[in-house]
Amino acid sequence: MSTRQTPQTRARDIDRVNTCARLDQAYADGQLDASEHREFVARAQSAKTLRELADLVRDLQPPVESVEVAPPAAPLRRGRKTAWVVAAAAVAVAVAVVVSKGSDSPESGSAAPAGEVAPADRVADPTGPAESNAVEPVEPVRPLQPGGFQRVVDSYREGFGDTIAYEVILYPERAAVGRALPEAPDRIVPYTFEGDWERTNVPASPRFPGYRDFDAALVDAAALDDLIARAPGLLGAPEGIVTHVIVRDDGTPTTNIYVDYRNDLGNGYLKAGFDGSVLREYR
Repeated sequence: MSTRQTPQTRARDIDRVNTCARLDQAYADGQLDASEHREFVARAQSAKTLRELADLVRDLQPPVESVEVAPPAAPLRRGRKTAWVVAAAAVAVAVAVVVSKGSDSPESGSAAPAGEVAPADRVADPTGPAESNAVEPVEPVRPLQPGGFQRVVDSYREGFGDTIAYEVILYPERAAVGRALPEAPDRIVPYTFEGDWERTNVPASPRFPGYRDFDAALVDAAALDDLIARAPGLLGAPEGIVTHVIVRDDGTPTTNIYVDYRNDLGNGYLKAGFDGSVLREYR
């Protein structure tokens, strides 16, 4: 029997997982906005053929891992440098941002140069001499590890002054948050967290119909940690791994925990309440 694939070949679950991972990465590096990302992921999850999956990623640039990027000739701004590096052991959707803080403060009011990530709206508390260009060590972010979600929430409160969010996404080595613009609540601005909150270069996107803001502090962090650890087993794949978690209120406040079963066995996810109670299993 021929194993040759054609565009009309039926897609496997692992094909859908790989496409969703590619879309996640495209969202993280600014190729897709939030609404496009949601739409394309939904289409990938329901795709029947390889052609449908290929059409979703056809115009995306190659993943960062496969592109050799030359270092910049000079810092983008005196005292502040932003470097993008890819962790060798990271999953396909994880892209790490290493931020070095120098003498410039977000209070200066100056706009970030084109191509540089703008800081979150908060007052920085710089350490060390004002003119020092030394790189501060950044504690690795592990949102899917025990205590990781609580760290994200605590840092979010410190950075923004509250814990109200439109969407929170946890990845193995970073977190992402959508937050409504104060002057335009129907417009959502994306931020990323890898030790500090940074506004991404992705433009604000419209609020998805039916989605409401929620208080991230209402999520039982200990219960979520426990559920993340148990999710593969609950889905019948004890050797599986949690790829990401999405916290949102789309009419019902939920945490959605996505699991890759590994070894081409497929994928699934758990939908749970903020208290950690499992509402539904998708296998």
